[in-house]
Amino acid sequence: MKTYGIICEYNPFHNGHIYQIEETRKNGATHIVAIMSGNYVQRGDVAMIDKFARAKVAVNHGVDLVVEMPVVYSLSSANFFARAGVMMLGALGCVDVLSFGSECGDIELLKNAAMASLNMSSKENIEEKVKPLLAQGMSFPAAIQQAIAIDHGPMIAAVFDSPNNTLAVEYLKAMKMLSLEFELHTVKRKGVEHDSLTPSSDGFASGTLLRQMIEDDEDISAFVPKDMADLVKEYEEKNLLAYFDNLERELLYVLRSNIPPTIAECPDVDPGLANLIFRAGIESNSLDDFMEKAGTKRYTDAKLRRTLLNLYINTKATDLLIMPPYGRVLALNEKGAEILKAAKEKEADTKLAIPFGTSLKDIVDAQKPHMSRFADVSNRATNLYGLASREIRPCGEDFTAKIEIQ
Repeated sequence: MKTYGIICEYNPFHNGHIYQIEETRKNGATHIVAIMSGNYVQRGDVAMIDKFARAKVAVNHGVDLVVEMPVVYSLSSANFFARAGVMMLGALGCVDVLSFGSECGDIELLKNAAMASLNMSSKENIEEKVKPLLAQGMSFPAAIQQAIAIDHGPMIAAVFDSPNNTLAVEYLKAMKMLSLEFELHTVKRKGVEHDSLTPSSDGFASGTLLRQMIEDDEDISAFVPKDMADLVKEYEEKNLLAYFDNLERELLYVLRSNIPPTIAECPDVDPGLANLIFRAGIESNSLDDFMEKAGTKRYTDAKLRRTLLNLYINTKATDLLIMPPYGRVLALNEKGAEILKAAKEKEADTKLAIPFGTSLKDIVDAQKPHMSRFADVSNRATNLYGLASREIRPCGEDFTAKIEIQ
């Protein structure tokens, strides 16, 4: 049994994801577990298709077990997103290899970039080398990259120009912080760039392009497996596709009913950003208006959208002080059940061990404070996600969803 772990979002699941899974199998994986964002994704958006349906498609195409990344982390900055995914793979106790995509395809280069990033994140370097760049109006990631370029050279700094490279670096940093020693396998990105709006000639399209095509009611069947194309068509016909803009009134209500101290309780929000969001919120009559008023070089659009959604769900910065207290299974097959069995057998020997299961009710019934808090947030997040589609979904889907071995 050789188990590989993948950290993903699958929004939507497309041919590039199939390619990564196939390459992971070719590298020796007998079992694959994916830690997947649920109904909210790291770019600060709602997933177009709900987490249970996306997880089933993933299992149809080579993943054996899909576990949900708690929304607290899927709506956080890259370092927390990566740390949670790596920690959950470590908590299984039976994952041998971390498999991830990258633009460079060079493990050693990524390791060097991770060490440079860790070095630049020290308290001394933040004060001496990063804060002066922040004062010039740079975003924090841009300031870190510029400081790395000065200290470690342009080749290392260039790693951070590409989003998959950047996430890969965060995975490696998380492994070091958590004292985890997975083997590493990187799949060099094939076909198109991460946010490219042009498809390749061999059946690859970026998630960004596919989401735009879905919104424009264009045919995506050349770039996704048939079951995903069918799912998109079904959800469109039933008015169940979820969009950030469909939450406009709800998010404007959130902006108009919170004050800076409350906004500052959100993850990754400092007092300056809280004041900016408050002022822009009370002056805006649309989400586009808000994004224009609040947007600056220092705060990315993704960060602003994540903050809006965290306010909406009522997640707190203090939630990030707790690593994921459980693993919610979204879909699995027989090999996935074998992974869970192996994890159970390893539980006593794994310092990061947490319970994994298909039932949120069982987690709530455990009545452990951290587990209950995360389960409550998950339930609230799913209920509020139900307002992001034209057809309003019922409450309680986190408890009523049927999880079966495929």
